Amino acid sequence: MRSILRDFSEEFFTILSFPKEKWFSFWLEHRKDHPRIWEEYLMKNSLNERDVEETLSHLERRELDRLYHEWQIVQAGIKSKVLKSLKGLANVLDLSREDFVVYLMVALGKADRIFVPTSRGHVIMIDLLSLYRKGLLKNADEHIIEKMKEFRAFSKLAVFSGATDEEKSMRFERLYEMLKTELSPLSFEEAMKTIVRLLDHYVEYYNWTGFYLVDSEKQLVLGPFVGEPTEHVKISFGRGICGQAALTKETFLVPDVSKEENYLSCSEKTKSEIVVPIIDGDDVIGEIDIDSHHADAFSGPDEEFLKKICQLLLEKRE
Repeated sequence: MRSILRDFSEEFFTILSFPKEKWFSFWLEHRKDHPRIWEEYLMKNSLNERDVEETLSHLERRELDRLYHEWQIVQAGIKSKVLKSLKGLANVLDLSREDFVVYLMVALGKADRIFVPTSRGHVIMIDLLSLYRKGLLKNADEHIIEKMKEFRAFSKLAVFSGATDEEKSMRFERLYEMLKTELSPLSFEEAMKTIVRLLDHYVEYYNWTGFYLVDSEKQLVLGPFVGEPTEHVKISFGRGICGQAALTKETFLVPDVSKEENYLSCSEKTKSEIVVPIIDGDDVIGEIDIDSHHADAFSGPDEEFLKKICQLLLEKRE
């Protein structure tokens, strides 16, 4: 069995040997060692390089010093406890699948963990800075085990790129039932926020997920979303993929956005898009818009699933 726990914290702590004005330059080089991890970390936390630079400028050297010294004291014990706990959790975590590893890293303190899909399985990235700020570092072993269990529950619902339509349909049905329960007590506005959060979490190739709502001037206005910020906060009917979906009241499934003449680019990373209108009687009241960093990411099961989600949301408005 491959090593399930890997500690990369020392790589980041090298930043302490640089003057503060060089920290961002250090980070630009540091991210090259784990490009997939940092790409996902920035995307999940809606950060760009300017945000990173600002975050590092406000990060105090003494805080990193304290984290470094505390981690030096507890790290051996933490790792030992985790590995000892795993012996009794092999079945619960289904370790024989060897479909995940845990990376202990120092990030920017934005989230305790992120799940990162890679070509060899998932990485559960644990941010030691975030744990330290919450006073959880000394008991980090408990947190790490908890996140492993969380990943295993996630993996049973998650929908991954490259899955067959049959597999996607099966997983979307499970996800739909979970969403239906989650949305039951929520208002229309709360439901939208929950939907984008959960779709972003559970569907690996949904890299920007958001709602647009129709205002009194018959424009699409950006609502709740998860992903990189977009400049397209208002879109006229007929303009771009979103505008076309609103105008025609039809779902648009675009396998390659670069081949679309009437396309509003939000990110150069976007390769494909799906837009499903929310229709109340004869009127379009909004739509769900999803971008993917994968080409040809969406298919029939995505459209069917998202239409059901829109119907759930529509029932909240009545």
